[in-house]
Amino acid sequence: MKTVLIVDPFSTGKLYAPLLNARGVECIAVISTPHLPKHFTNDLITENFKTVYVWHEALLNTFKTIAPNAVIAGCETAIYLTDYLTEKLGTRGNTRSTSDLRRNKLCMQLALEQRGLANIASQLLDSRARIGDVVASLDESTSYVVKPLNSAATEGVVFARGRNEVESALKNAAWQQANDLGEINLGFIVQPFIAGPEYVVDMVAFEGAYVVASVCRYTKTAKNGSTFVYESLDTLDPQAEHLKPLLDYARRAAAALHIRVGPIHMEIIWAEDGPVMIEAGGRLHGGVAPLLFQQVYTPDLLSLAMDSYLGSPRPRNDAVSQFSHGRIGFFSADEQRTFDVPSAHVIQSVMTDPAYCGHRYFIEPGTITSVTIDFATCPGLFWIHHASKQQLEVSSKSLRKRLWPSARP
Repeated sequence: MKTVLIVDPFSTGKLYAPLLNARGVECIAVISTPHLPKHFTNDLITENFKTVYVWHEALLNTFKTIAPNAVIAGCETAIYLTDYLTEKLGTRGNTRSTSDLRRNKLCMQLALEQRGLANIASQLLDSRARIGDVVASLDESTSYVVKPLNSAATEGVVFARGRNEVESALKNAAWQQANDLGEINLGFIVQPFIAGPEYVVDMVAFEGAYVVASVCRYTKTAKNGSTFVYESLDTLDPQAEHLKPLLDYARRAAAALHIRVGPIHMEIIWAEDGPVMIEAGGRLHGGVAPLLFQQVYTPDLLSLAMDSYLGSPRPRNDAVSQFSHGRIGFFSADEQRTFDVPSAHVIQSVMTDPAYCGHRYFIEPGTITSVTIDFATCPGLFWIHHASKQQLEVSSKSLRKRLWPSARP
């Protein structure tokens, strides 16, 4: 029987084990650190695993005895330990000498620059003492983005116009504080704001050859003092001719990050001069997206990722086929209110919608909503798919109205 280690099987990483079990693969969970936040560790479904370990160095001998067929990164927090175990155990995967390229936002951009690929000029601040020097080098007429070096999603990302706003953002940043991943912020980077539509490209690496598993486009809105409030994420056809420059760039960027095995989640702005990568991760697309992709693409992201780790042959085509249209709709709260779930009658009516797949709230009934400024403060979402794009639009408007706002003064 084949055996795999799944490091931090949280977020979408929890989707691997039941599917691998169905393939006759035995799964072992490895928790990278006992200090992960509870909203991560509560995701652990222990019955999907033969054993659950909390990592310490002495386990390396245990794992050598097990001789796993693969080590899989469940989510962002797993990257460094996954690469370390992959190298020590001699399994198929990515080398730890390049782990920073898949986790550190500055290293990613430098890797692109070294390959002659479009990149975002970035200035690193590893302490507050650097604020004055960095701010003095900025252009007052330029807009910038200030972001943590090692966060996820849009947590801690601030849009700033000119030097004064950058200085304010840096002075008020969460220096040496734990982020949503439970990690201490290692520093911040300042980048010029790149305008253009934002895409997400998910690929799967088969020994350095890249199969495009999904292409999506974000719609974001400027509200509540933020430029990064999510409205929706729409799936696109990876075979579409007009997307070819985007996907060609994504493959070259993945090669620059030395991703040889497993999934790649890449966010890209298609600017006036062409595509430029914002950041990337060596793990599955987070949230409900992989579940939606199962309804939209063939073969889907999860299946391809498992094939890659287990050494199955790469598909002949370099991109999957789309057979349906999909969307994730994000809710947002414009003020602090008490949250209430819709009535049972409303939920029953929602479930009869021809495009409905599911919905999820990130807050409990009776709690006060935070004003939405990024994904970390998004109160919930819904996901839909349908063969008709027109029906997708109709269902999206209807479901958003019925499922949100479900808050009261």
